[in-house]
Amino acid sequence: MIIIRYIPLPYTIFGVTLPDYNGDFNVYINSKLPDQKQKEAVEHEIKHIELDHFYNDDPVELNELEAG
Repeated sequence: MIIIRYIPLPYTIFGVTLPDYNGDFNVYINSKLPDQKQKEAVEHEIKHIELDHFYNDDPVELNELEAG
């Protein structure tokens, strides 16, 4: 399950995803961003989930590039 929450974050952070102990993914999107940027952040975070980035040992930089 993917749970999306909109919360205020620092402007330099568009979104972050954290898997929980149930295997669900908690996606936090910066509520301070314009609507279009929020949509892009959701798509980016979901791409990380689809690409299984939470269960590989690749460098974060590589995962970020891959997720676009």
